[in-house]
Amino acid sequence: MSGYLLDSSFVVPLLKEQIAGNAGDATRYLQRLPGPSRVYLSIISYAEILEHAANPAELSKELRGRFRFVGVGQDIAERVALMQTRAERRMGENDAWIAATAAKGKLTLVGHDDEAFSNRPGLTYVNFRR
Repeated sequence: MSGYLLDSSFVVPLLKEQIAGNAGDATRYLQRLPGPSRVYLSIISYAEILEHAANPAELSKELRGRFRFVGVGQDIAERVALMQTRAERRMGENDAWIAATAAKGKLTLVGHDDEAFSNRPGLTYVNFRR
């Protein structure tokens, strides 16, 4: 698998831009990516996004229609453990699962959370606002 895994720190601004009707940084970045078949959303990011939604059922339907989802399994769990034990500083649990999903799938993680994702061995991370 190769492509892009979108963190909630990307998707939330994207949704806000769409609601406001303006093409901001997230919209422009998404438009530059090479097609929807290579853009994924971690099931962990999906849960984070729905957790704060005013209408989770409606948002769930929209997200399922727009993105391909990547789940977690034993292989991702093993990568989380490896990344957390070898890290100079631990990530938050959700961030670790998202980073491990990207690393294991050889996906570029796209977000706006440098503190969590920058300088992590085995992870390719891009801040969409730069």
